[in-house]
Amino acid sequence: MVRTRIWTLAVAISLALAGCGDGAEPENPIARPKDLIPREAFTDLLTEMHLIEGARGGEHLTGDSIAVWKMYHAAFARRGYSQEQVERSYTYYHADPKLMVEVYQEVMNRLQKQGHELSKPLTPSPKK
Repeated sequence: MVRTRIWTLAVAISLALAGCGDGAEPENPIARPKDLIPREAFTDLLTEMHLIEGARGGEHLTGDSIAVWKMYHAAFARRGYSQEQVERSYTYYHADPKLMVEVYQEVMNRLQKQGHELSKPLTPSPKK
């Protein structure tokens, strides 16, 4: 169920971003923030955010009373980022549709790989 929601979300985002067109240049490119989250780290963060999103039901995580925004903030803090830094980085990357499609393609690849890993049959551990 969660994997289906994650996959659906990833495909929807990819299609929306792909609609921007290949080679599209932003009309108003923004200046690179001084505290820009590096692309690889930003991709890691987006992947985790989509996992959180896939586990949510309404405003809370499924089966838990923790608000989703608290989980996002915990993910930011664990990496040493503020919400404002994440927002500036997202705005910067989003201003370049071609780059954002590449980032989300990597997010989708990671989510798909994790889904495959989770669907593998469990192997019994050897008896001691």
